[in-house]
Amino acid sequence: MDVFQAIPWILALGGVLATLLVYPYVGTAISYRRSDNGLAFILLVIGIGVWNGMFAAQLLDPDPVVKNFFFSLSAVGATLAALGWFLFAATASSTTRIPRRKSVYGSAALLVGVDIAMIITAPAHNFYWSVLAEPGTFSEFTAVAPSFGYWLHTQLHVALFGAGTVLFALAWEDGVTVRFTRRYTVAGLVTITAVIVSNAVFVGGVSFAPLAAVGLMTIGWLQADDGRTINRVQPYLPST
Repeated sequence: MDVFQAIPWILALGGVLATLLVYPYVGTAISYRRSDNGLAFILLVIGIGVWNGMFAAQLLDPDPVVKNFFFSLSAVGATLAALGWFLFAATASSTTRIPRRKSVYGSAALLVGVDIAMIITAPAHNFYWSVLAEPGTFSEFTAVAPSFGYWLHTQLHVALFGAGTVLFALAWEDGVTVRFTRRYTVAGLVTITAVIVSNAVFVGGVSFAPLAAVGLMTIGWLQADDGRTINRVQPYLPST
């Protein structure tokens, strides 16, 4: 097996490892992320976990129908992750409040709901994609012919990941919690780039965007763990 043939298995292994991070990351968030965006972080982590897990599951069966099933679930996870990232950034104490935020959150949730509904019902229509019988460049993953809805689906991901990243970038520029807002901004840009390249160049199941998104939840976990450390040592700090 040469390096090119090993790429799908390397990506799938990364997806499995990323999925295994969901439990400790969510556990830390529940226990130590005492902030208004804790629930959004949990949505982000679960979305990324589903995205990676179902991405890797495409290698379980050579049947194109089975591969498409897991590919669809992976797309659902990606959409949940995009919404989770946007809400996580929008409700963070370090970012600027969004005007008419309830309407914005509701609109984002509505678009995500429609997107997920279209993904789940994709076998009944060709608005998003149609499965190809012939394998693509990487035969281990789903090969699809994208339709108009596929590009709308991609644009929704770019918009949600982009909006969250911009919010953290503005906080970084304002000098708010620079240590983490800088990391969030960089990780967000990496994820957006991965989504665009993966969806535009490697159309179908093969993608490195799920692994790129792991950085988002890892930084969130580090921030929550940092808060846990502060809580542990705070009783021993001199009072001011």
